[in-house]
Amino acid sequence: MQFPSHLCTAIVFLASSIIATAQSDTAHHRAVYNAINAKVDSLKKVTATYKDEPTIFTLTGWLEGGEVKKIVAKCGDDGDGITEYYLEGEKPLFIFNTYSKGSASKAGARVEERLYFEDGSIFKWLTTEKPTPVLHGEDYQATTEMHTKNCAAFIAALKNGKGAGAAKTAAKQTDGVFLGIEEGDYAHWNMRTVDGTEVSYFILKPDTSVDKVLENPKAFTGKKCRVTWKKTTENIPEAGGKMEIEQVLSVEWLGKK
Repeated sequence: MQFPSHLCTAIVFLASSIIATAQSDTAHHRAVYNAINAKVDSLKKVTATYKDEPTIFTLTGWLEGGEVKKIVAKCGDDGDGITEYYLEGEKPLFIFNTYSKGSASKAGARVEERLYFEDGSIFKWLTTEKPTPVLHGEDYQATTEMHTKNCAAFIAALKNGKGAGAAKTAAKQTDGVFLGIEEGDYAHWNMRTVDGTEVSYFILKPDTSVDKVLENPKAFTGKKCRVTWKKTTENIPEAGGKMEIEQVLSVEWLGKK
């Protein structure tokens, strides 16, 4: 049977609308997931363990400003169960869970689960398990409570955990004369050091002492200053990705020229 062209168009439009609607309810979750993973290498990385008899979880967490953004928990019971928590306000927003279905002696197919939270509860649960299980309200409630409880316990353990990343680079200081702010993809602090060398520092996350200069750099040009700066590894897309840079943290004015 051949359908009229206008009916086929309507069917395609309806299908597209259904797909768009199905994706829109998780658009925020995907945006947060992508944002966290895009900057994960610049976050503070810590490790810890958490014991919930008889299960032992090996934890890795990523923090920003003291707030846990992502957790990877490996379950010691089955060896290959891995749960990734993506958090908002240190509450579960999206969980990606993988495990092997089978017995202790014979591993089965790998199962993936995607759990989406809203207002503290799971509202969408996607799984690759076959046959596809029939999930009821009590399943959603029990799983919400389990992950919410685990997440809170994992956060507490990680905040008492140990750093797993590279040691922080100590801040340094340079004295010289302020030459001005160079504008481009990123602002740069230009100055001439006491030995006559011209240097330039990225301006990314300085304190208010630098913010004041950004408002009116000409008012400070030619003045003697002491800049506190440090080397960091940052994602600079305009330069092709991650690179080591020197960024200014603060400035102290030393007096007249």
